Amino acid sequence: MKIFKTTTRKIILLIFVFVFTFNTLAFAGTNPSRAEIESMIEDVAQKRAIPSVLLKAIARVESVYEHYNTDGTPKISGSSIGLMQVSNRNGGYDSERLKYDIKYNIEAGADVLLNKWSMSSYQSVSSVGNMDPNILENWYFALWAYNGWAQSNNPNEVTSYAKKYTYQQTIYNVIEKEYGKKINNIDFSYLPYSGKPSRSLVVPTPAYTNSGNIVLYEKGDYVRTDGVRETYELRDQPAGAYIHQLGENQLGTITEGPVLKNGYYWYKVYVNENTEGWIERNWLLRTGDIEHGRYVYDDIAFHWARKDIMDLYNKGIISESKSFNPNRIATKEEFCIFLGKAIDISEEEQKEKSIALAENGTEEIIAESGIPAAGAEDLIPGEELPFSDASKINPWAVEYVEEIYDLGLLDSYREELKPLEKLTRKEATLMMDGLFEEDHNYDNLDINTIFSDLGNLSNNEKKAVKNAYTNGLISGKYSGSFCPNDYLSRAEAAALMVKISDKLEEKNN
Repeated sequence: MKIFKTTTRKIILLIFVFVFTFNTLAFAGTNPSRAEIESMIEDVAQKRAIPSVLLKAIARVESVYEHYNTDGTPKISGSSIGLMQVSNRNGGYDSERLKYDIKYNIEAGADVLLNKWSMSSYQSVSSVGNMDPNILENWYFALWAYNGWAQSNNPNEVTSYAKKYTYQQTIYNVIEKEYGKKINNIDFSYLPYSGKPSRSLVVPTPAYTNSGNIVLYEKGDYVRTDGVRETYELRDQPAGAYIHQLGENQLGTITEGPVLKNGYYWYKVYVNENTEGWIERNWLLRTGDIEHGRYVYDDIAFHWARKDIMDLYNKGIISESKSFNPNRIATKEEFCIFLGKAIDISEEEQKEKSIALAENGTEEIIAESGIPAAGAEDLIPGEELPFSDASKINPWAVEYVEEIYDLGLLDSYREELKPLEKLTRKEATLMMDGLFEEDHNYDNLDINTIFSDLGNLSNNEKKAVKNAYTNGLISGKYSGSFCPNDYLSRAEAAALMVKISDKLEEKNN
């Protein structure tokens, strides 16, 4: 019986080894491209309120943006694992997820950096200035401590070629060389000649600083707890005493903040009538706001155009989907769809107008709609488009392109429309030209005195830019520059549509 049990144990062990080996090979990974890795890091940095350039540079130094070895196994050096070389010596993270889930590894790396930042902000290690996390220079000691609070990272102690660059200086060098941003060093004279500086040392923030571009929230924003942690603490005041413990994905509404205290931006969050308190921005993910409701797209929570996009959704101009892709460049076809819906030209309304045309006559109905009359023959649904590449228009976009054409808003295009090509800012103004009458108060305005980069535009293009500008639809991209040949993003298109829709509603009321 003993022999049987021993043999059985050996068989079970062999099966386990085989299954483990098989699963390891099955999950052996391929490194995403650097662009994909950086995009993932940026997403995590936005959520965790960490300057993304710091987190990207750490990944560059730790693993050269590679999570897997050439044989598909995770990069492991001692106890450090994966892209961010996260050590799980103390068991704070899921080791298997650190090995095979790149996004989780980035989240853990962000958590490690925030722990080091917390050590600095609460004076477990030295700190810089007022510890505003939105100032890149203030992260000096947190970077020093990323791999441990080592005295060898004291720049005054560097004596050999091997120690020519401290860890934090290596991060700075990567940021300057690969991201074109120079971070100014603290004044090293505040540091001791050797060893680690005092925990109580506060070094002034350098005179010249760089922004970390951390996105802050607003009163009335809907949020939920988010991160690699299982519990989160509410406090009685910013950096105060713990009063409530929250779990993962706990929903709440911001009622006060932000308040900068001890290196963090704090927000007061209302959960229910019995639960309210202050929590760091780093563990809150914005999910909507009290004015626009829950955000129906998963990629707009941190975007400047999120409210415009939700305005379009609430107006019925755009439909719910997983993502909006706000930074993707809009095509001419997409702009026609947005524009058609923004001026309320839908199949349903087209039918209503067709009935009204028969009863009241074309000019009266067009005048009531606030859209310039182009003649009854121009409003015949399904009229063949004159463009040689009309067949390239996607089926779901044809009716909108036809309607925009019928309104005379595609007159600047002759033989070809090139519907799937990217839309430039000057082309957007040409498509909007004619929606609203020229404001004669600006007859004597020379648009070239507003924007200095319109010299190569035709008279019609300048007229369209002026009309859009004086009607409050579009402004310069930079001070004194319109950037007519720059492409228009979907977010910028959404902001335009909100202005057009509001202006039409105002005109018709």
